[in-house]
Amino acid sequence: MLLYFLTVAGLLAWGVSLAWRWKEAKAFAPEVLAAKKRDKEIPDDVTDVEFTDLYLRSEGPRGETYFFTCAAIMFLLLGPFVAAFNSVWNMFWLMSGKSPVFETGTLIHTFMVFLTFMGTTIGLLAIAMRRYYALMPPNLKQVIRDLNGGA
Repeated sequence: MLLYFLTVAGLLAWGVSLAWRWKEAKAFAPEVLAAKKRDKEIPDDVTDVEFTDLYLRSEGPRGETYFFTCAAIMFLLLGPFVAAFNSVWNMFWLMSGKSPVFETGTLIHTFMVFLTFMGTTIGLLAIAMRRYYALMPPNLKQVIRDLNGGA
């Protein structure tokens, strides 16, 4: 039970850390805008709101947020996933004539739970990373170039 509470505390600390980083990035955007306007890298007609949105898309911790979301989803689904797997496993075990080799709790059962959960985790990460790279934001240099009319 202690491990469960430590995992929850770790996830909460990770989430708070990410929220803090998003907040800091949002608070830092006006300073970057002012510096870039002062250096004449960005036109004077660019507003704080417009630049903050673009800055957060390009410099915010998006990748870390995707990893955190996947970790939280997998942690929350671990119990229901194992319960569903065990019910399907028991159904097949009963249909096999209650073979002691495939009984719940044996080595083959535990190994199959592990393999199935790892496969599910890898599948979720693959979907998340595919989405991340499909919607990958430009870097700050590209944002500044676009704000200058692409020149």
